[in-house]
Amino acid sequence: MKNVLLEEFSPICQIQAFVEEDEHCVYFYLWNNPGEEYASIRAGWVRNYAKAPDTIDVAAMEDGQAPMLPHDCCAHPDGAPRLDPDQLSIVWFEEGDAAALLYQGEVLSVIPGWAGTAPDGSSYPAYAKDCIGEASICCPLGTPETNELFARIESAQKFWASWDDDPWPAMQEQFLGAITASLGPVKKYYAIDGGHWPPKAMVTIEKENVTYVVTLGVSILPQPKVEMYTETPKLLRRFELAFACETEWLAKNEQQMLAYISGQTSLPWSYLTFLAQGHTIPCREISEVDEQFTSMLLAKPDEAPAISFPMVGGDPVNLLWMIPLTEDELHFAQTHSSVNLIQKAAKGLEYWIFNGVSKFSASR
Repeated sequence: MKNVLLEEFSPICQIQAFVEEDEHCVYFYLWNNPGEEYASIRAGWVRNYAKAPDTIDVAAMEDGQAPMLPHDCCAHPDGAPRLDPDQLSIVWFEEGDAAALLYQGEVLSVIPGWAGTAPDGSSYPAYAKDCIGEASICCPLGTPETNELFARIESAQKFWASWDDDPWPAMQEQFLGAITASLGPVKKYYAIDGGHWPPKAMVTIEKENVTYVVTLGVSILPQPKVEMYTETPKLLRRFELAFACETEWLAKNEQQMLAYISGQTSLPWSYLTFLAQGHTIPCREISEVDEQFTSMLLAKPDEAPAISFPMVGGDPVNLLWMIPLTEDELHFAQTHSSVNLIQKAAKGLEYWIFNGVSKFSASR
């Protein structure tokens, strides 16, 4: 008979954590998008209650039973004491897509963001304190000296504790100061968090005949999955969005465009992905205004206004400019890279300022 000892939702992602035991063992699970058609579960063995087997019982796994860890990988081959649910707690990583299970304050199990099945079909197990040898269902957790996940957990604990004193007002002031120092006084300020944590906002600034839209607060959280694609995740984990267009054009299409920009600030945590320079994202809102434009390119033009955002969590903040693309331009960027697409902009053209006209020769 299975028994759920603890369950809790991620503070930012659609992920449910739960700890489940039966008479043989305990497992820690992260359930991505629970209840949805594309839901998936990442599992981590925690400990055996019963005597460890010689090998993993594959037949039991195929029958839906959680397998015990074999004795040669298990710190307690004769079985460990049962867990007291009241002594269990969960620490969510700052990205919101990974978590650690603690017992009486000690780390028992960790399911990092990269655990599970990768796009290439390879599998990456979770980590467990009571695991002392490599196995398909878990890896040894090790010690703070041998595994950097301990430092990640400690950093996450400090991050969540920092919100007891609400650092947002001070951060908000810093971000607004950086924006106005570069672009000038704010015309409108919009709270875009819907009253939910984390706090986020968006401002507009009018300068000559151009309106700038810039977000602030998105960079409070590091993005998921970045470390799976680069050896320097700190350089890409945090971002804010910017959009520049002729004031007259935005005045006609303000409601849908501002709603679209606001919506993209949640994209990484809703879809467990990340946004970075060169990425493209769909934009139905702009195609409804002008059907030739279908997507947005995220770029960091050297010639665009620079905003010196403060470091967040020791990481730089990337300002990603949203540049509308036609279907032909999108195809070119996907086939030949966004870098090559940008090189097709006319020399001296402020291609990051939208005026309803295609800026790249790929579509002409």
